[in-house]
Amino acid sequence: MQEIPIVLIGHKDHGKSTFIGRLLLDTKSIKESRVKEVKEVDKSDGRKFELAHLLDSFKEERDREMTMDTTRAFLKGKERNYQLIDVPGHGELIANMLTGAAGAEVALLLVDIKEGIREQTRQHLEVAHLLGIEQLGVVINKMDKVGYKKEAFDKIKEKLKAALNDIGYLSEKIHFFPVSAWKGDNVFKKSENMNWYQGPTVMEFLEKEVKESKSLESSPLLFNCQDNYDGLLIGKVESGVLKVGQGVIVLPQNKQGVVEAIKDSEADFKEARAGQNVGIRVVGKNLESVSLSRGTAVVAYQSPLKVDQVLVGEIFWLEKPSQKKLILECGTAKTAGFLQEVGLVRQGKKSSYKVLLEKPTVFDPTGNTIFGKIVLKDKGKIIGVGNVL
Repeated sequence: MQEIPIVLIGHKDHGKSTFIGRLLLDTKSIKESRVKEVKEVDKSDGRKFELAHLLDSFKEERDREMTMDTTRAFLKGKERNYQLIDVPGHGELIANMLTGAAGAEVALLLVDIKEGIREQTRQHLEVAHLLGIEQLGVVINKMDKVGYKKEAFDKIKEKLKAALNDIGYLSEKIHFFPVSAWKGDNVFKKSENMNWYQGPTVMEFLEKEVKESKSLESSPLLFNCQDNYDGLLIGKVESGVLKVGQGVIVLPQNKQGVVEAIKDSEADFKEARAGQNVGIRVVGKNLESVSLSRGTAVVAYQSPLKVDQVLVGEIFWLEKPSQKKLILECGTAKTAGFLQEVGLVRQGKKSSYKVLLEKPTVFDPTGNTIFGKIVLKDKGKIIGVGNVL
């Protein structure tokens, strides 16, 4: 059964974790023993049971009442399943969102109807758009706090539509949901408090409206190397199917080879499919003097991946760079480089960029793989995330 990754974005305290907790409960995607455990912990801490605590794995998170790291939960649907990715909304931890959103195909933006659009609301939308997440739903939460009034919903909806259009989304194609995650209105079940809303619940939207992506196995082969142990490349088949005896291209060296072996710690295989972590041995006379290591990509002939020392694209700035020499991460490769050209750099905004790298690196101009995104680091700290055009 296919599993669709969905990232939950939005400002802190707008109810992402509570919303996921509600979905898990109503779809019976969480064991009763887990619910009982959380209730017992809340009771021992002298607190009222919170749906959000179903997502918070550490006591520190319960104490601070924030989700500290990217949290993943699995939701059962009728025809397919979903991976819900809850990421931080508070500013000092926004970098964690990059990890969460990078693998998602769909985003759900949660907005507190009383607080409205906040700084992290816009920042998360900017990053989601930059990472190519086209399928988006907007959950206007805490409708119970305004008496479930249609007028309040319509007012914030118009403001959100303007913000979405400004960022690059087409607001007319986006679903807006009036919801109370705590009470359960329009999350899994139709609300009896908002008869004026005739649209789908959020769960109905996920089940009926969200489109499944193209199967990774039917996409071009991409093996992403994470390490090299005595000539055995350790990594993940990101897409396609890898077979023993298959002719491949090794990048960034741009050398041809043949897959001699596929194995893990317990067995040898004739093939490995998208999603599998394996070790592979690639041989060929052109590879004898080539050092293969982290950052190497093994691809099929006519792969969309490219190799260059100059990368251009758009970048979202978490902070302004303190110097021109930075570390660029793309796929599993880390390469030093120099900013050659850059648009107006403003924290929390995006701009164009051009970077000259010290050595060639692999990238994906289609943006469909892990090699289509970059992270820039300044003195070890993430300061920006972007795409490659």
